[in-house]
Amino acid sequence: MKKVRIWGSVAAVLMLAAGTAAADRTMVVVLDATGSMQTIRPDNNKMRYAQAKVDAEARVTLLAGDVQGLSKVAVYKFFGTGAVLETPISPTSPDGFVTPGEAVAAIRASTVTSDLTPLATAMCQAVDAARGSGSPSTTVRFLEVFSDGAENNSTTLCAGPFSMILNTAPFDDGSWQNQVWDRTTHPVPVVTVDTTLYHSETGSFQFASAEDPETAQLAALGRRPANAFAATAAGGPATDADLFAALAADTGGTFTEVVDTAPVPVVGDLDGDFDVDRNDAIIMARRFGAPAIASFDLDDNGKIGFGDYALLVARFGTGSGTPAPDPYQPGQTVVCNGQTITIDSQVIEASSITIQSTGVCHVIIRNSLIVSGAAAINVRGLALVEVDNSIIVGEGQWLDSTGSTLLSAANSVFHGPRKFSGVFAYVDRGGNTFEQ
Repeated sequence: MKKVRIWGSVAAVLMLAAGTAAADRTMVVVLDATGSMQTIRPDNNKMRYAQAKVDAEARVTLLAGDVQGLSKVAVYKFFGTGAVLETPISPTSPDGFVTPGEAVAAIRASTVTSDLTPLATAMCQAVDAARGSGSPSTTVRFLEVFSDGAENNSTTLCAGPFSMILNTAPFDDGSWQNQVWDRTTHPVPVVTVDTTLYHSETGSFQFASAEDPETAQLAALGRRPANAFAATAAGGPATDADLFAALAADTGGTFTEVVDTAPVPVVGDLDGDFDVDRNDAIIMARRFGAPAIASFDLDDNGKIGFGDYALLVARFGTGSGTPAPDPYQPGQTVVCNGQTITIDSQVIEASSITIQSTGVCHVIIRNSLIVSGAAAINVRGLALVEVDNSIIVGEGQWLDSTGSTLLSAANSVFHGPRKFSGVFAYVDRGGNTFEQ
């Protein structure tokens, strides 16, 4: 038997989301260009350095493509005794901070070396560069690090012994790990650190190979690799994974491990099948309003919403997996003014209202996906809304109604708040889910 429920209340008028100007956000990209980054990854037959460049470009492109954008980006690579600037210095960019497009060009042109690893010094140089960018009070700063670790050649800034006792922050006093962690996390302004560690399947201290030119160079100098020294020390030496994870966690960033023998993690792959497709988009939409976690908060604004959804949709087809066929055809936002409108097997996506009903309307939604950054369905007047086998998501509300709305639904999902002033009647034909 059909179940009919009727509610009535007074609600505030929906405020439509206004366009957001590009925010003051800066980024420093740090590429590990040392000899061990020439290691070939068995998964895709690429050098670690080539993979790091792909990942760095994707990160710049992702945040630059968000509505908040990136105001300027600097690219560094490190080897030998420290970090060097890869982006050009000019009268308009005296500090090497350039447009995202120029930064991507610098990443693509960057080359690897056979040199040693001044990880500690390079990290502290990069933190200082990030902290010195923009306005002390208003700029949001990101530091993106792509490295396989294995400090072995820092002699100046932040140089020190390995942390041999403590493998969580704070690390051993005076250790290079603690100096990097302390310099990164304590002074202001805040820098959000996203770290990516490339290593072998057996762990971050066990990646050296006979073909690694950095290992050969250390042998010629009569020195053991730093990873071998740390791994044989007593106690529980801090690994690169320990440090990178602590930096990310303590600055609100993300830590990603890229294992040589496994597929590369894919930004936007929320169901774990190494590709980005409509299944991931639906998972994202149904998390609107939930506490932000790194894999969902793609635009790094501290919430999960339509901005993240739009970035994910733009990445459809990326990854090493096989994307599932999209069951929906692209549709346009709908304005109904006193007629019957049918939406069948369509996806309608917009940062504003997706379905607007005025006067007396009949809206039929079948086998469709409706995703809005404001109100998915906006009713002003009288509307009969029939929904079957569909998903309706509104970051603001799934329904914003002033007047009278009759919803008849079966086997559908409604995600987001419901806002109405007047009468709302619901005919439950079974199988529906309402998510807040």
